[in-house]
Amino acid sequence: MMRIHVAILAAGQSLRYGSEDKLSEQVGGKSLLTILLEKIQRISAPWKGCTVLVVSRELELAKLCTDGPEICVVNGDPKRGISHSIQLALDVVQNSPHWMPGDAVCFCVCDQPFLKQGTLENMLEGYLKSGKGIGCIDRGGPKNPCVFGEQYFPELRSLSGDVGGKRVLCRHPEDVYRQKAEKEEVWDMDEKRTVIVRGGGDLATGTSYLLAKRGYRVLVLETEHPACIRRQVAFCEAVYEGRCEVEGITARKVTNREKTIRAWERGEIPVLVDPGCTCLSWLQPLALVDGILAKKNLGTRIDMAPLTIGLGPGFTAGVDTDLVIETMRGESLARVYQSGTALPNTGVPGVIDGYASERVIYAPCSGEIRYLRQVGDLVKKGEPLAVIDGQTVCATLTGLLRGAIREGYPVTTGLKIMDIEPRTDSNARCFLISDKALAIGGSVCRALEEWERRCLEN
Repeated sequence: MMRIHVAILAAGQSLRYGSEDKLSEQVGGKSLLTILLEKIQRISAPWKGCTVLVVSRELELAKLCTDGPEICVVNGDPKRGISHSIQLALDVVQNSPHWMPGDAVCFCVCDQPFLKQGTLENMLEGYLKSGKGIGCIDRGGPKNPCVFGEQYFPELRSLSGDVGGKRVLCRHPEDVYRQKAEKEEVWDMDEKRTVIVRGGGDLATGTSYLLAKRGYRVLVLETEHPACIRRQVAFCEAVYEGRCEVEGITARKVTNREKTIRAWERGEIPVLVDPGCTCLSWLQPLALVDGILAKKNLGTRIDMAPLTIGLGPGFTAGVDTDLVIETMRGESLARVYQSGTALPNTGVPGVIDGYASERVIYAPCSGEIRYLRQVGDLVKKGEPLAVIDGQTVCATLTGLLRGAIREGYPVTTGLKIMDIEPRTDSNARCFLISDKALAIGGSVCRALEEWERRCLEN
């Protein structure tokens, strides 16, 4: 019976990743190479016991595979591209004592940490049963790992530069067995655990802030003219100011991929005006969080990322997004729904210190707003706070002016424009991320981390 040998190609220069140490990067406490090798070692016959080799730039990197029986092959000239690694692997496999004429080689890359052992095993089994000469994982097109029968070795040996086996696969589409995979399985570690957050308002900012603190690479997407009440704690202010800072984290407006990457390199959160998520053409995020808080879905789809999360009403878990997070104050705040929806919008703000609807001020008319008081000021009920088109807007209760929409913003009748904090012991609350935002953000982080752990276990 044909046997399948395994070659792990790990000699790339990691140019997209930005670091030559990608192999040692950890997900769930394990290096990428270790994660893949453990899955391969658990796979059952007929390929277990065949040659398993790691092609790497340096012997020390290859030895990250712990104490297994793998053969470590050093590619001393990685600039020659992946084709050179393929040729080295074929040389070693075909000269190993395990090789028999008619065997095949499965080429794997180690930067797909969420590839399931079962999917890989099913691909290899399906390939053997199909009688075809090539097998691959498929998710919207051929993906790694790929297995090639001996008849295709001459074509693989003829490759040059940074051209891999996909070139050969595409020449023979009729001879390819394709194993379907889940969306998270083909996610590429080159994207460095990037999370897109749609929306940069105060609640979404709490999520972005905590994700960044946990080491995720965050990209905030906004509209050209975001409207936010708590601007002092909202990353969307970067759209107007070019940059802003919230509790020690800087957000910077960017306009393209290159500027986005530079912001990440500086340890900043880039804010891109991209309401339609066109950045998905050049970015494959690990997760996407819809934090627009529009009370309806403005275009987020479950297939936009391996994990998608919707904040608040307007999403159905398992349909629009994978998960939904509750945003209404109360016992259910920050609850994670794996099915169903969040509580419907009541139109009534949550109660703080005995006050609910009085805390929020709405525009009595349309026009540009001009302020008489500033965020953080102690204001008294009935005191004039702003003027819209000649009409005075007064405080609805005594407290601290916690938030106010951007001055000069062209408000419309009924638009939420100000927020009063009834607790007057300190105005620091006006300039800190709210407990509500942190609770929601905390649930997003825990849900993402738990999802990562589950993916690694399969």
